[in-house]
Amino acid sequence: MKHHILLLCSMLSISTSFAALQCHIERTPVEAVKTESGWKLERDYDLAKAGETAAKELPIAERLFTHDQHPHISGAKGDIVIRLSLPGPAATLKAAATISNFSDSATRTYAIAYSFDGIRYTTLAEGQASGACELAAEQQLPKNHGVIYLKYGRLLAEDDANGRHGYVLWGKLSFAVTGADEMENSTQLPYSQSLKDVFPTGVFWPWERTPPCADYAKKDLWEFVDSQMQMLSDNGYDTLWFVNIGTSDMQRILPMAEAHKLRVLFNTDLLHAVYNGADSLDTLESLAWNTFKNIGGASSLLGYIGKDEPLLCDIENMSTFYRLMKQVDPSRDLTVVTMNRQTLTYLRDTPMPVACSDLYYFGSARTIQLPQPHESQPELTNALESFCLAARLYGKHFWFMGQMFGEAWGRHWRRGDKLVVEPGTYLHWKMPTDAESRWQIWEALRAGAKGMLFYVLYPPIQLEVPPAKVTEEWQKSRVRDMDSQAETAASWKTQPLVEAEIEIDAGEGMTDMDGSPTPQMLATAPVMKLIRKHEKLLLDRDFASVPLFFPGDEATDVNTFESQGRAIGVIVNRDLLNSRNASILLPQNVESIVNLETGEVLSTTVRDDVFRQLSIPLPAGGGALLEAKSNGRTGICLCKEDFGRETILRVAIGDNAVVKRHGNYGVDFRHVLRLKENVADRQTPVCILPRLTSAQGGSRTVAMNLNRDRKDGTLFCWLKGNLTTCRTIAVSEDTKGENDNFAHLKSTGAYAVAPSGKGLVIQDGAFTHPVSVPYGTASLELYLESPEDYISEIRLWFVP
Repeated sequence: MKHHILLLCSMLSISTSFAALQCHIERTPVEAVKTESGWKLERDYDLAKAGETAAKELPIAERLFTHDQHPHISGAKGDIVIRLSLPGPAATLKAAATISNFSDSATRTYAIAYSFDGIRYTTLAEGQASGACELAAEQQLPKNHGVIYLKYGRLLAEDDANGRHGYVLWGKLSFAVTGADEMENSTQLPYSQSLKDVFPTGVFWPWERTPPCADYAKKDLWEFVDSQMQMLSDNGYDTLWFVNIGTSDMQRILPMAEAHKLRVLFNTDLLHAVYNGADSLDTLESLAWNTFKNIGGASSLLGYIGKDEPLLCDIENMSTFYRLMKQVDPSRDLTVVTMNRQTLTYLRDTPMPVACSDLYYFGSARTIQLPQPHESQPELTNALESFCLAARLYGKHFWFMGQMFGEAWGRHWRRGDKLVVEPGTYLHWKMPTDAESRWQIWEALRAGAKGMLFYVLYPPIQLEVPPAKVTEEWQKSRVRDMDSQAETAASWKTQPLVEAEIEIDAGEGMTDMDGSPTPQMLATAPVMKLIRKHEKLLLDRDFASVPLFFPGDEATDVNTFESQGRAIGVIVNRDLLNSRNASILLPQNVESIVNLETGEVLSTTVRDDVFRQLSIPLPAGGGALLEAKSNGRTGICLCKEDFGRETILRVAIGDNAVVKRHGNYGVDFRHVLRLKENVADRQTPVCILPRLTSAQGGSRTVAMNLNRDRKDGTLFCWLKGNLTTCRTIAVSEDTKGENDNFAHLKSTGAYAVAPSGKGLVIQDGAFTHPVSVPYGTASLELYLESPEDYISEIRLWFVP
């Protein structure tokens, strides 16, 4: 038996050593050779003979050429780029090549170069010749992570048509790479390659709008791009989501982003198949590989984008794109940005680990295309909470793409810092105010989002003269587009159009036309910088089972999170018009509160025997990130009912009440408990939470008989919803026996709901915060008196 174990260990050692020498030339698996000091990968190709090995391993099969009449004119056309994925860090590189000019007698320059990211190349060998040219060189390599791009290239003049298209052919290529077993020559990638490992604060960057904005700013395009990256970094933004951009521009942007410590998301070549169709599955695989080969080596590349706003018909295609990119680049993820209608389906039915939804709910007072445009805040909150909850249930992260733009369908032009809107125009989205821009981020943080991006970085170039007076062709084209949009809006016949000339905020993006940040963007900078400062803490957070932060007034919203063993509170001022002192309540067992933006320890005052209180100044739509430190255990959760499972509930529902769905516009419906329509009975509880405790013992009780006979601590009850006339009554005697069925109170009707005629009213107002439940309470009865009121959540927890 002992010999068998030794043999097995020996086999495992051989297997491990063998696996360590596996590598790829392009996509072809190959094996490096074991040497005394490490390993060596060596290849020698004769392209003039079009060998099978070269055709299989190199990306040149379609470029191998032999002249029909003159067979000596043979080889491979064009530049050749080879990607080597090695067993480990490379120590030395040796390369050689021959190229022959069969076209003319012109002298041309040729070079062999290498790169670690496929973008920035270092020349290894260079030579000039009018006929045949031989290149060869060997070099010690700097630290790397075992990926090398080799480029056999021609340095041609722009007007050199013969060199580009004629018989200038590579004849032989060879390379040899060595590496050691040790990892001394390795560099660790300076970024995370999983989308769930980052909390982006980003911008949606439409590349096609960049050159016009650079021209408007009177700057060179790349000087402008560099300055924009610096501006974004200075304001707390670290992620660039590019669209409508070509490969060569991608390759130039990636090193620039790295220099500014920014992360980049790009579309893939697979997008070609969405708009033009795919010839075959091989075509799709090649498109995925081309993307990876062109940009996958860059350290600033965070991940890939499948498509902007794909529809439900695209869902399996986007899942396929995700899997194809995972095959060629297992270290990175692909995601999409969806409209709200499709978001829940993409969360549930795709393998993508991150869902991003563009929630643009700030419409003008005249828009008909947004849900309840005068209720932007509650609708956005409902969507954020729905998507964050769904992401949590499916083990994914939710990224929020917020609104920082306005849109007018019809004739408009800029006069100073205002946008003049002419009659007949349909005002759809409005540019959010500073407070609305700031509030979007804080509310998304409070809902649990783990990524923030804004649409859109650049506005279109606006007219600076009235449309009737334009003279240049690009201006006339813009006016024609405006008139077409206005005609479309007018055809709906339900949309009130602008009747007289008005002025509105000129903003149509995060920057003005010259690339300078708008006031709205500057208003978001402090919170974006705060996210950057606490990225890991915010990324790791989950909703706390026992809350510690409670609103002390109607205009303050809060949530409590647990992260890295710390209790974190997100506090939000819902008032978008006024700066104010937000009131926050805390249980007595909270010893101190730290403002994580300033590091300041905030002072609290005793409010009563249950709560402490603090006040913190917040700007309109602003918020705060706080940490609560308690003097011991924070407690345990005993019950949480959100009515989401309509047939199986933790509470018994009265005959006068019903669970209804509330919500719209592509968002999961919120379930609430409210009085039935036209019901006259207000004296029966809408629901009862039975058997908190029992005189017969703790079996089958909600609170395990905590606080049954003595005050062991504080039992809290917190109701959420639209509450004005709700009453909560604590009943101290058992109203049902031990054998009643409490497993399925809603579906079985086992627990008759009737008023006990006993008990103590413990809450009939101030529903922003919880109340303490007296010890000895056996059940809770809840009453509603207004048909407009509803209960959306009941939560109980115990603090020792």
